[in-house]
Amino acid sequence: MMHTESPTRSRTAAPRFPLTTLALLAACSCPAATTAAHAQDAALPEVKVTNSADTPATEGTGQYTARQVSVGKMDQAPREIPQSISVITRQQLDDRNVTKVEDAIKFSTGITVTRLDGAGNYNTFQSRGFDLGALQLDGVPIPQGNYSTLDTAMYDRIEVLRGPAGLLQGGSEPGGTVNLVRKHAPGKLMLNADAALGSFGLRRGTVDVGGALNASGTVRARAVAVAEDRDSHVATLFNNKRLGYGTLEWDIAPSTTLSIGGAQQRVRASIDQGLPTYADGRLASLPRSSFSGLASNRQDLETTDLFAELEHRLSGGGTVRLSARDVDRTAFYSAARANSALSPNGNFTMEMVDGLTHVKTRNYDLFASLPVDVAGRTHRLLVGASRSENKSYDNNFVYGTPVQANLLTPNYGAPYPALVLPGYSAITTRTENALYGQAQISLASQVKLLAGGRLSWADAVTRSTSNGAATSVADPGRQFVPSLAVLYDFHPQYTAYAGYSETFVVQSQLDINKQLLDPRTGKQVEVGLKGEFLDKRLQAHAAIFRIIDEDRAIADSRLAGAFFAGGKVRSQGFEAEVSGQVQPGWDVLAGYAYNDTLYLRAPVAQQGQVFSPVTPRHSVNVFTRYAFTSPALRGFSVGGGLSYRSDFFAQSGALRITSGDYVLASAQVGYQINDQLALNLSVDNLFDKTYYEKVSNTFRQNFYGEPRRVTLALKARY
Repeated sequence: MMHTESPTRSRTAAPRFPLTTLALLAACSCPAATTAAHAQDAALPEVKVTNSADTPATEGTGQYTARQVSVGKMDQAPREIPQSISVITRQQLDDRNVTKVEDAIKFSTGITVTRLDGAGNYNTFQSRGFDLGALQLDGVPIPQGNYSTLDTAMYDRIEVLRGPAGLLQGGSEPGGTVNLVRKHAPGKLMLNADAALGSFGLRRGTVDVGGALNASGTVRARAVAVAEDRDSHVATLFNNKRLGYGTLEWDIAPSTTLSIGGAQQRVRASIDQGLPTYADGRLASLPRSSFSGLASNRQDLETTDLFAELEHRLSGGGTVRLSARDVDRTAFYSAARANSALSPNGNFTMEMVDGLTHVKTRNYDLFASLPVDVAGRTHRLLVGASRSENKSYDNNFVYGTPVQANLLTPNYGAPYPALVLPGYSAITTRTENALYGQAQISLASQVKLLAGGRLSWADAVTRSTSNGAATSVADPGRQFVPSLAVLYDFHPQYTAYAGYSETFVVQSQLDINKQLLDPRTGKQVEVGLKGEFLDKRLQAHAAIFRIIDEDRAIADSRLAGAFFAGGKVRSQGFEAEVSGQVQPGWDVLAGYAYNDTLYLRAPVAQQGQVFSPVTPRHSVNVFTRYAFTSPALRGFSVGGGLSYRSDFFAQSGALRITSGDYVLASAQVGYQINDQLALNLSVDNLFDKTYYEKVSNTFRQNFYGEPRRVTLALKARY
């Protein structure tokens, strides 16, 4: 446990620390053996697709598409889910040397990643103008919050679902969800090892080992270890990370598997909370290395993720799965940061703040997926129950005396005051029990009706740590969120769909009578078209949507600090994406999103204005990679991409801070040395574009995008 007093602060450069040892990692240790996976495939024109209904993993397939996804509890083809879905496969992550979930999610159509610190450890995700609110770990939701995600080395794929996910995670924002699907233990012995060097002092090593632990293969294990150190384009900043992940899988019976495991990640970094603007809202034209803090700034993050899963496969093709997940996250930061607008000569007020936050999340989930034969047709039924407990420790912050500083002549070595944290003043416990289900009814050979919903009992209680008294209680009672959709397979390669779904979000504001406001409610209508081509190696989808979110808190003019539930907003737009293999050796990923958000009912200053200013109206992602097949170039591959964001803005009082639009280019070159070894060179921001990736307010939280970044990785697959 982290203590409530400030941890010891090292004033030296990037600290070193040992990798936390997990008992499971020791259990998973096994010798290297056998052949390479995708390392060999990258040089070959033909790629064998190995995933199936029983093995939906993308690892080793060499593909930019997933035959099946698990974000809807049941393993299904993306074409069978009546919502927009993007999948970042293991191959995409490897080809582009992506190690952060936040960077990977940027590849998804219509997703906005809002950075809250220079190192990118604190982020929020938005889709269709709304926060995602929660992430899913193998289908089990946890609140997103201001906590770093675990390294991508432990994941097989990242599934991004846009639009309400109330059936999956109850009371949540209508933006959607991200499902992080972990790597499973392989049946055959394998050893993967990567080493990478790159811009801004990047040094990274990864080892991934696994296989059967007995002759019959009924007991399998896997372990992943990551050590990464990097500096930054911003002066004095660094970000060091250590990750350990292990899992043990035991086939108790031919149709029953028990999986247990865990991951622990430690980040030691310096924190940067962004640049101020001028008082009139203009963004400063400064060197991208500018830093409005001190060299002594620190950021210490620890995440522990423990899980157990028992799955029983029914003889008729159904599945029963029981999951338990325990996630413990702490974040300490000690930050000198800007706390005023920037004067014309570069002066600003610098404040110092220490903070410690701690969140514990525990989830239990039990569901059964059953095929049901009625009237000569096979239907599918999903029924489940879940319980989530989220405990957050609040208000453990302390501020120092502000000082004057100058961005043009910085003194990064100035002393940081000794601050003592006061301890947590309150603990907020949020609990939700739920029953959920969905019937997938085959109305005809080509028409399917999906009808389902989730009934939740949610409450939130905040208690003082000094006397245990409840300072606020939120009890919205029973909440039911329905979902309804129709899918029509009008062609062997095409499915048209139309869907309706609802959401609710518990609010914390009080009305004039000191009573909590009723929950916000949301409704989405989505109509789309999905297609599969070239033996399902190429997938495409397009959708239009409209979300209405109402009963939002509005300040009540009759009493300061009081609110009433009268706000209403709308988000609508269009999304399209194509991903997969156009021909052997040629992979593509292309997506476009148009999003329009608007206040329909709000205070006069907001009425008719943009609801989500951080969401660009237009966004484009394009990437393609080609592996040469001619004898002269065999073994080489090249790739490149573009991303575009139209301008977005932030409102700071009466001022509007606008980012401007930007286009970024990327490139990739690979070379397969032999069957086991491959080199991969990736370049991000190829033309070294200077742009603001995030704008927020006049005081801080305005970030330049990263300059050109080059990464060279050596990948071994045995």
